[in-house]
Amino acid sequence: MFYELIHTFEWIFYGFVDFGGELEGSPLRALAQLELRRLRLSLILKRFNPSQPRVPAGNPGGGRWTDGGDGEGSSRIEFVSNRPRQGGGTRVIRGRAYETTPAQEVRLDVSAARARALVQEVQRHDPNWRPTPIIYEGVEGAILANEAAAMQAAARLRELRRPEPVRGPMEEILMPNGQHVGTRYRSADDTTRTVTSSEFNSLLETLTPASQIVQSPSGYRGLWYRRPDGSIFGVRRSEENGITIDVIQNNHPILRSGYKVHQQ
Repeated sequence: MFYELIHTFEWIFYGFVDFGGELEGSPLRALAQLELRRLRLSLILKRFNPSQPRVPAGNPGGGRWTDGGDGEGSSRIEFVSNRPRQGGGTRVIRGRAYETTPAQEVRLDVSAARARALVQEVQRHDPNWRPTPIIYEGVEGAILANEAAAMQAAARLRELRRPEPVRGPMEEILMPNGQHVGTRYRSADDTTRTVTSSEFNSLLETLTPASQIVQSPSGYRGLWYRRPDGSIFGVRRSEENGITIDVIQNNHPILRSGYKVHQQ
């Protein structure tokens, strides 16, 4: 029931329903955003289980919640994102394969990257802090778990009176010191780059903090995000090149609309 309601409001909030181009800034979108946040929080609280098993005292992470496994690495903080895939549009989560939509793949990767970035920032100031994990299942559950960790980290940063780790202009991220990230493959020009999986994750971790979803064209196989400086980037699934970052709007002579970074 919760997932069905969440899906309904996500269609409205993320702009996948045709409202004649008047969705951005409308009262309906604002209402959907508030209701979506309420439903997600309700699902997180619904899944909270005070009787959930904890890591035994005396072990690394003692006292923290675990998923009830055999304890082998079960106390590790894990943000679900680039798990092994079985063909396009499939993610393996907690040992089980799930079919995914392009938007779900993007939200899975972006939510994991934002959670990692915020948790790492908290731990720069409070090294022993860890988010409280929640029990989850499936793609939407994994996204909620990532978002719950990010929300906890953002709250802890506010307690510490520290801002989210927002980097400078997009060109400082994708063209550090004036050099393009990654490599240029085959006949591609300098505005089409390919990076390793770890480099791609690092780029997402740097781009996503404080970014907000904005409406993207109906044919775009992913989502658009606006950064605090007004620049816009997209994350989508390319049939040929997998998860890709697109520069949508940026005031730079080279790093402008059309620049893209593929994950190897």
